[in-house]
Amino acid sequence: MTAMQANHGYVYRTRVGRADAGRSVLAFHVARFRHSDEAAWRESIDLGRVLVNGRRVAADELLHAGDELEFHRPPWTEPDAPESFDVAFEDEHVLVVVKPAGLQVLPAGPFSARTLLELVRSSDASRAAAAPAHRLGRGTSGLIAFGKSAPGRSSLARQFRELTLRKTYLAWVAGARLPDSFAARQPIAHAAHGPLQIYVAAEHGRASLTRVRVLRRERLGERALVAAQPITGRPDQIRIHLAAAGAPIVGDPLFGPGGMPKADVPPGAGGYLLHAAALSFAHPTSGARVKLRSLPDWVAR
Repeated sequence: MTAMQANHGYVYRTRVGRADAGRSVLAFHVARFRHSDEAAWRESIDLGRVLVNGRRVAADELLHAGDELEFHRPPWTEPDAPESFDVAFEDEHVLVVVKPAGLQVLPAGPFSARTLLELVRSSDASRAAAAPAHRLGRGTSGLIAFGKSAPGRSSLARQFRELTLRKTYLAWVAGARLPDSFAARQPIAHAAHGPLQIYVAAEHGRASLTRVRVLRRERLGERALVAAQPITGRPDQIRIHLAAAGAPIVGDPLFGPGGMPKADVPPGAGGYLLHAAALSFAHPTSGARVKLRSLPDWVAR
């Protein structure tokens, strides 16, 4: 996909829950998807881009629990993003790739074709049904596992749920006088950030745990290289926990002191130094432990 070429559009699918039954099609979309205002959603509905159970509807038509909604977004030109990845491991059941920073894993926001999922599936016929077992933020680089077969997808998904798929990240952190090792336990919850919902440190959030170890200290203790192992798997967990510990990741534009977002910064902004450096899991068919490592070029800096 070249820099100025439009993609093929995308279909976003949603199911109406009981809490939204009785809302109009327009009110539902305005309340749920705040990236567009009422006028924009009304235009999309009038143009037939919003379907309910496969049919065109009026903006004021009422919804019922269980209704299937589709928003057919027309083609658009996506922002620049990396268009390649390295393979760390592959057989008929599992693919592990090294994702570059700046590449989104799944379609969302301004990205549809320029995603790791699309790159993987289009790279080889044997990868056409590959699905990621876990996620990496757009600005995070490193190892990510895909299930290629039904046994591979099922096994990796189960290991991720049961916390037996183990990951270790490397990060440079700034302004930190950290102990040699510690456990970060700040709960993590959804919070509003402009028109979007993101994850932040919050007392009312879900229990979260990251084990952190300092590997190297530089610049009179102003910067440290740390290894972070997320035991739970909350979105942006490592970025949040390190910031909450007073050691935000170098270059992180979003998370500051206390693990809270900085004002006027889009959640997808990158530039931070966080890399998924180690991954281990039980092979879906043999049960043998697969252990992989990847080092970013900035480790030696």
